[in-house]
This record gives sequence, structure tokens and C-alpha cells, in this order.
Amino acid sequence: MTGFGKVTFKGEYFNQAVVNVLHYRSDNWTPLGGNPFDDVLTFVDAVIAECVPAFLSCLPHDYTLRTVEGVGYDDHYQIVTASPLIRTVGSAGTNPTDVTNGAATCAIISLRCGPQAQINGAGTTKRNRGYLAVGPLTDSAVDNYSHITSPTSTYLDSFAQHVAAQINVPLSLIDLKPIRIHEKWTKVGLLKILDWRTYSDVLGYRVNAVASYRKSRQPEA
Repeated sequence: MTGFGKVTFKGEYFNQAVVNVLHYRSDNWTPLGGNPFDDVLTFVDAVIAECVPAFLSCLPHDYTLRTVEGVGYDDHYQIVTASPLIRTVGSAGTNPTDVTNGAATCAIISLRCGPQAQINGAGTTKRNRGYLAVGPLTDSAVDNYSHITSPTSTYLDSFAQHVAAQINVPLSLIDLKPIRIHEKWTKVGLLKILDWRTYSDVLGYRVNAVASYRKSRQPEA
């Protein structure tokens, strides 16, 4: 294997920050070798091309995807980029739905994961799964029983397909495989110490039929 990468979508909806995080791994890179995530902008651009159009189709016009940021890691999950590399997007959501009059709901994409592989330490989690919270959803995207309605449900399924898909970067030998990262930390005084870290490949997905108020995790530095 030749490293890991993290891509963070940073958006905004009526001055509220909206963050979504995707993780990938790669088994190969260019014929010259090396870590694919040293060249983080190539990695970020590939994810943007694969996922962003479908992502924006799930979200209303008042949502704006401000930036997409990438960080590269080696096989031991040590950062190989001095700082996150940023692509400015500035694109609004394209879902033709109305505004949200109350607290915004979101859609949950549940990710089915394969066996865990060790990165650091020794240990695994029994909760070997992942999710993405995609929102905000507007009023007309959810019915009176909290079910997500068409066409938003169709857009979400399309985005989930892209999230779960392997990305083949043109003009190179790189294959980006979607994964989820699992970690256990122990707090010792004011410090947090990593006990273990694993990854598991994303093998499939399910878009929950019922909307939720759950939020995506804030990415770590």
C-alpha cells in the first residue's frame, strides 16, 4: 500500500459551517513510484470530479461549497503534507427545492465496510461501519412522516454511489479506494494517546429513508 488521504468538503448554509469528510487509500501510483498523497492536489481534483457534482445535486441553492481540502498520510498514517492543500470551489447547491423554515434536517448515508486492517497499535472495533450526514435538507425534501422525498432521494442515492466507488485517476496508475478510519484514544491527564487505528474498505451503502438531525463529524487537524 502507498498511503492514505483525507478530503474535507467545507460548506456554508446561512453562516453555519457544514463539514463532510471522505477517506481513501491507494495500492499504487505513477510508474515512478512514491506516495500518491504527496501530490495531494491530484488526489483532491480526482475526488472533486467524482463526487462534487452529485453532492451539490443533493443540496439547496442556499448551500455553498466553499472549499475542498486534502491531507496526505503515509502507510503509518503520518502526515506527509505540511498543511492541508485547498481547492476553492464556491459552488452553490443545485437541488431545486425551497428554503428551510425550521431546524434543518439531513440525510444519513450508511456505509457498509469490509474487514478491518491494522494501521497502528493492536485492536479493532466491533462497530465496523461508517456514515455521512448530508444536509441541509429543505422542507419539500421531507414529507410529514420525516421520509425523504423524490427527487432528493434519487440525488442522494447517486451521490452515495460515487462515495462508495473506486476512483481511477486519468493519465496515471492510481486507484483511490474509499475507506473509513476507526480509532481508539485514551485520555491521560491533558493528553490523548492513540491506542490503535484501523481502516476498512467501503463495500456498499444504504441511504436511510428517514431524515435525521445528526451531524457529520468535525475533521481533526
